[in-house]
Amino acid sequence: MSATTGLETIEFALLIIGVGLGLNTGPVVAVAVSSVPSERSGTASGLANAARMVGATLGVAVLGAIFAAYSGQGGAPGDMIDGLRAAFLVGAGGEFAGAIVAWTFIR
Repeated sequence: MSATTGLETIEFALLIIGVGLGLNTGPVVAVAVSSVPSERSGTASGLANAARMVGATLGVAVLGAIFAAYSGQGGAPGDMIDGLRAAFLVGAGGEFAGAIVAWTFIR
């Protein structure tokens, strides 16, 4: 991203992120529910959804703080781009680290 990156490009990137997260939710809950006895399936589903919501809340808080730290208070478009770039890179790094952990330990 740069100061000349169009809004459409940023919207498309956010759309891809949203679609990926939406496609991820169903399989995660299915794995959680199928890995416990049927009498505990509601508990497993609730726990998976609670963990998802806690993760989303922490993600917004942490990435928002990173955005604020890198965007500064100047209000210039370049400042905002710096904040978005830092938040997207940290978020992508977290997602990649999670994928490595899942690939390594979940069979």
